[in-house]
Amino acid sequence: MACLDAVVAEIEATRFLAPDVRAALVDCARRCTPDLAFRVLLRAISCATDVSLSPDQYTRLEAIGSALQYGEFVVDFVKYLVEND
Repeated sequence: MACLDAVVAEIEATRFLAPDVRAALVDCARRCTPDLAFRVLLRAISCATDVSLSPDQYTRLEAIGSALQYGEFVVDFVKYLVEND
């Protein structure tokens, strides 16, 4: 499946999510589609409190979105969380 490994890696690296939520998203990526799991991950990122993304994290999210042929606004809605240090 396209992007499965990259989506799973991003889910597992998202430490602000509870372990059971990460496990459920990984299961979703493997049993359903990486696309669905990635969209839920993006929503979880946008709904979390006190979360920021490094520029590298955001670049990886953009690359996955591009590989999944998302339009420009699917990943961009979490861009405001990128640290600007």
